[in-house]
Amino acid sequence: MKRTIVFVICMLLCLAACTKNTPAPQPTAAPEAQVTSEAAQATPEAAQEPTAQPEAATAEPAADGFNADMVFSGTTLDGDPIDQTIFASYDLIIVNCWAEWCGPCVGELPAIERIHQEYPNVLVLGLLVGTMSVDTAKQTLADSGVTYAALEPVGALEDLSMRSMYIPATYFFDKNGNEVGESVVGGMDYEQWKATVDNLLG
Repeated sequence: MKRTIVFVICMLLCLAACTKNTPAPQPTAAPEAQVTSEAAQATPEAAQEPTAQPEAATAEPAADGFNADMVFSGTTLDGDPIDQTIFASYDLIIVNCWAEWCGPCVGELPAIERIHQEYPNVLVLGLLVGTMSVDTAKQTLADSGVTYAALEPVGALEDLSMRSMYIPATYFFDKNGNEVGESVVGGMDYEQWKATVDNLLG
């Protein structure tokens, strides 16, 4: 009986998030990824919803008022320059850590794109972590209709990408680079995304 219960719990944990370890190459058709949730280790109920993480402490601001711990500079996967100054034009910044081999990550891309289209005051950044192939990741984004900026971890985003053992992991910031609300580990559908964004925008 105990083995049956353990088996059921393990199956339920395969619903929300992937471990960040890069898997062996898989077929391009979206397979069922083995998933788990950082805070859903004990109960099956916890595995059914994305996992909220504690809010990070806010760092001291830089001289210009921007959080010095969120400074970064790099290029998007399309080769366009990008840095933290882009935050200033938005009321909310979403940083979604994902990988092209992670089923829950890929599954929520259309919902995130819809948020990107419907909220012009919200900046979405797709942070590619543990990738097997940047070219495959770019194709996955194209196949999912994603138009928001995606990039590999650089500067402060590298530290952010290592905060959680699991993906997708999503973090929220204000225009000054201060983390707001609670981070989320696990994939969300559109309604969950909309409710989260509406709550953070107040």
